Amino acid sequence: MDTSVYWSKREPNRTDLAEIEREWPLIAAELDLVDAEITMIYAEDNGGPSPLDWRRLRRAESRVIRTAAEVAARRAGHVCHPYRLTEVRLASECRYGCKVMACQDCGAEQVTHHAAYGCPAGQSPRRAA
Repeated sequence: MDTSVYWSKREPNRTDLAEIEREWPLIAAELDLVDAEITMIYAEDNGGPSPLDWRRLRRAESRVIRTAAEVAARRAGHVCHPYRLTEVRLASECRYGCKVMACQDCGAEQVTHHAAYGCPAGQSPRRAA
């Protein structure tokens, strides 16, 4: 079977690793939930789950929900400040030499257009008289 369709040969870059780091609490909570579900399946084969097994499952489910909300709130609340951006490469979609900048905090990338390079996207909008 050809696995090249399923697996990328590309190593994770800084942005990918930052995203994994940001979502790690949710990944850990989901792993705990899977572990609790496995315990419940095992308990079914051995006389049924105990009250402690049920409690563990409920706590794991609520932790996933709580952690997912926290991760989403952190992502929505982050603002990439201009002084925390570093140039990573030239923007391939802009022919004026504008730059792709990466946030040092979250790793998110954005294109910064500059009127000084002649880029129309970087010019401030004109006021209607």
